[in-house]
Amino acid sequence: MDELLQTANQAVNSAVASVLVRDGDLGGLRFLTATSGVTEELLALRLPPGAGIAGLVFSTQQPMAVADVAQEGSFWSEADKRTGFKTVTLLATPLRGENDLVGVLEFVNRPGEPPYPPFTPAEMDRAARLAEPIARLVEAYEIAQVVESLFNFSIRTSLTAKTHTQRQEAEREWLATSNVGGAHRDLLTIWLALRDIVNSGDAERKLCLELLESVERFAQSKSGGLGQFGF
Repeated sequence: MDELLQTANQAVNSAVASVLVRDGDLGGLRFLTATSGVTEELLALRLPPGAGIAGLVFSTQQPMAVADVAQEGSFWSEADKRTGFKTVTLLATPLRGENDLVGVLEFVNRPGEPPYPPFTPAEMDRAARLAEPIARLVEAYEIAQVVESLFNFSIRTSLTAKTHTQRQEAEREWLATSNVGGAHRDLLTIWLALRDIVNSGDAERKLCLELLESVERFAQSKSGGLGQFGF
């Protein structure tokens, strides 16, 4: 992702490029990585839902270019205050995953000293194209993170739970209260159910496979191509 972000930064001719990802289900954002290096201050920042230009882009799902953020009332200056950076001109475009919005790709300032020329429509189009592969990486990263979190929790629970039912209940309670997005929560819920069915016996496993194949065929008929299940 860092290499792709550096490529995007050069293609759009910005001084700094960064990736913000969703933080929970309410529309908040947090920084994942940036070409200038990710500091502890940057990682600690949490943008409230709808805050700043990034929050506006995330909520409207529309790109936005601002020539001078000082003249833009929606600019969220907390990141500059925390890091000592001075944002002048900014371009933000949504990161769309396969099923939903996963974050925002931002380009800030130009190389050299201000005043900076504004980002052009051609650069906005270039940013949108570059956002597609970055969004896929963000989605893969998020899935890996939540699966790893569930895996680690399951290991700890298996050492303390006295019965299989207690482990199941603990895992589902963790999933219900964790900071996992809706689509990913559904994915893990399905995975937990599949794991329990597979461990129930041959007949249950065979029935489950038949049902999944039916759902996959239905998805293929709707999309006219490959289904969306990766089993």
